[in-house]
Amino acid sequence: MQEQKEPRHALVMGLGRFGGGIGVARHLLRKGLQLCVTDLRPESELAEARHALEQTPGAERIQWKLGGHDTSDFTNTDLVVANPAIPHPWDNVHLRATQSAGIPITTEIALGLERCQPGKVIAVTGSAGKSTTCAMIHHILKTAGYRSFLGGNIGGSLLDVPQDHLDEADAVIVELSSFMLHWLGIDSRCVAPSVVLTTTLSANHLDWHQSLEHYVQSKARLRSLGDPDRFIPPARRTDVSDDVRRIGGATPWWSPVEGDPFNETTIRDHTLGEIDLAIPGSHQRWNAFNALRAASMHLESDPSRRPMLAARLARTLDDFTGLPHRLKPVARLRGITVVDDSKSTTPDSTIQAVNAFEIKERIHLIAGGYDKGSDLKAVRELGDRIAGVYAIGATAPALVGGRNAFLCGTIDEAVKCAADKMNSGDILL
Repeated sequence: MQEQKEPRHALVMGLGRFGGGIGVARHLLRKGLQLCVTDLRPESELAEARHALEQTPGAERIQWKLGGHDTSDFTNTDLVVANPAIPHPWDNVHLRATQSAGIPITTEIALGLERCQPGKVIAVTGSAGKSTTCAMIHHILKTAGYRSFLGGNIGGSLLDVPQDHLDEADAVIVELSSFMLHWLGIDSRCVAPSVVLTTTLSANHLDWHQSLEHYVQSKARLRSLGDPDRFIPPARRTDVSDDVRRIGGATPWWSPVEGDPFNETTIRDHTLGEIDLAIPGSHQRWNAFNALRAASMHLESDPSRRPMLAARLARTLDDFTGLPHRLKPVARLRGITVVDDSKSTTPDSTIQAVNAFEIKERIHLIAGGYDKGSDLKAVRELGDRIAGVYAIGATAPALVGGRNAFLCGTIDEAVKCAADKMNSGDILL
């Protein structure tokens, strides 16, 4: 078998909005490679990212191709690093040309995981709750005295973490999107996670995946990457939606591991009873439960001892304050509480946010945005359950239903409309 040569030239496809592309470019420059950085967006929209990269040692080795892609760049290189969010990559003309030329394609997260030590990675995915769950695992381990790093969709690029820090870490917690998992499923260099956790499963990102089946298959790839006996499924039956269950078959991949002690109701209730959170919402207790399951599995090899360890670790979450833009009270004006939950990007997470508050007649919800192909019926039905639904963005028409729903278009219009209807004691979500 011919030994694969180290690449001398790489192409970075898409800088991305969350630092992944910048992290990749810096990493490849540190390795001494010649780079081509190409993005569909024009230079005027990428000035900040370009400036950041041009301060990096070796930046003179970057060739910039902004405002469009040239297929010849994808076939005259040794490696292509694709942004995982590129829509329908299997149909992308440039990536297909790369594959036809026999040039390897990878992603930022795959390169990051390649740097991690075996047995150190806790991998988390799900349709909702994965960011908070990752943050909780990180908080648990740090509070208990362990060295932990966050990566993936949360915490920044693992490529920016010094290698010796990753080597010395007790855990590297990565949040993996369905896009990332699509790519990891075809990248054999990925390190096997120590623990694999799926929080929930429901339809999401169907605009990208083009079918619910493809979305669920992408999520399934996470379980196949790790040890089958170290998989943590969704905690409750209701955490997997009916439409997902219909395509799962008789024994779906998210089925619990045989002998998992956390499947026993008495132990589960005992562990939940130890959780005392400062953040609102019953769903956050289940996020905490999942985080405790993952932390105890990572730290304890004996399954029978994990529930006891999880119950002890539960106290580390007493001072967990949550993540930005997730059910965060940000202001109180004339007795009205304004709550920022703008990271809620699925119907399920929106319903969870509403259910976090006891008196539904006090809730005024501003909702809407980009259409990802999700079923919006549950949010539309809130028009008859809460004080007001103020619909904005592309999905606004599909969200207006019930006597208390209003088509507003923009968030400024929604705030004005809600302000006219709110009273002291109400919540603007």
